[in-house]
Amino acid sequence: MTESFLHYLWQFQYFDKKELITTTGELVSISKPGILNTDAGPDFSQAKIKVDQISWVGSVEIHIQSSDWYEHNHHQDAAYENVVLHVVWEENKPVYRADGTRLPTLQLKDRVDKALLNSYTRLINNAGHIPCQPMFSAVDTVIKQAMVDKAAMIRLEEKSKQVLMLLQSNQGDWEETTYQLLAAGFGFKVNKEPFLQLAKVLPYKLIRKHRASTEQTEALLFGQAGFLTTKTKDEYLTRLYDEFNFLNKKYNLLDGQLHPAQWKFLRLRPANFPTIRLAQFAALLGSYDNIFSTLLAIHNHQDLQKLFQVQTSWYWKQHYRFAKRATGSVPELGADSRNVILINTVIPLLIAYGQSHDDWSYVDRAVYFLQQTTAEKNKIIRLWQQLGYTASNAFETQGLIELHNSFCQRRACLNCTIGSTMLKPAV
Repeated sequence: MTESFLHYLWQFQYFDKKELITTTGELVSISKPGILNTDAGPDFSQAKIKVDQISWVGSVEIHIQSSDWYEHNHHQDAAYENVVLHVVWEENKPVYRADGTRLPTLQLKDRVDKALLNSYTRLINNAGHIPCQPMFSAVDTVIKQAMVDKAAMIRLEEKSKQVLMLLQSNQGDWEETTYQLLAAGFGFKVNKEPFLQLAKVLPYKLIRKHRASTEQTEALLFGQAGFLTTKTKDEYLTRLYDEFNFLNKKYNLLDGQLHPAQWKFLRLRPANFPTIRLAQFAALLGSYDNIFSTLLAIHNHQDLQKLFQVQTSWYWKQHYRFAKRATGSVPELGADSRNVILINTVIPLLIAYGQSHDDWSYVDRAVYFLQQTTAEKNKIIRLWQQLGYTASNAFETQGLIELHNSFCQRRACLNCTIGSTMLKPAV
């Protein structure tokens, strides 16, 4: 038994309400179960209950055992003084209010359909990645779609919170925040952290000041990343080395310089090497003076894609790493990689900006961009495909990822419309 299941039973009143009495024999009538509280305090608020012919409006607290009231120290918390009914699976100890009167308690263990309890137990104990897998196909498509859409918005909301936290650390500077988020995006999963650290120790205003020169932009990025520590026979590397030394003397950059060991190359395809990603990032930064303002002005999905179709400098068309010429031509930033950056950077930025300025047109635009973006391909999406759910765009795949991570993996089936629908008792 879990408290979440008891919340579910109480919220939807899925128990036998005939001759409802408290554990001390008082008649109980439920006019309104109350509103589920997701914050601190009693579990349900604004409930309307009649106990022994006396009507009460207040809170309902739910526990597996009545003694949990004391285990959770509710008897010492003034927020629980307005509880009018204690709903428990089993009463193992009487509970008293601060004034010494006994708190009315409703026991549910003999009032719940065994079939419902067994269905819930099977669901949360399913060892699969997706607990409802055996029954998934039986759920109406409309219900599935609604839950995926809801999960997608939850995921976007969470990402936007992270943007706003970074914005706060940057004293409200949207350009600096965008620059840092884009850096993390170009690092992808493996090199996200060193990319973000690099952007934090190399201010965007400095990049903008030198963006007209490709060599100076690359010198700043590669030098501060720790890749320009010695001269070699490679002519281009030597030029960047000299350029960075000059800029370092001018701006005193070395205090925040990263170490080459922070960058991961192992088990990466050459096209994903951090050196290539830095070159592509340099090309993007050199193309636009105010990157956030540029993003904000884009309304067309095709224009957004073009923004990231950057052309690296001549050197990085022939090299994956310094001083090691590639056997063939080096590919530019591919469509899948552009989509990953768009999903993880541009979309959260637009949503965060819209929320902070109370302008939901930016949120709508972000959702539109996602709906125009090709569906992602990963192991989580393949799990859903095996169940017969094929996403048509990135908005849906973001929803499926969130559904898997925050609901399925946590066995939060009762908070999922799909899971709660499966458990709904037959009328």
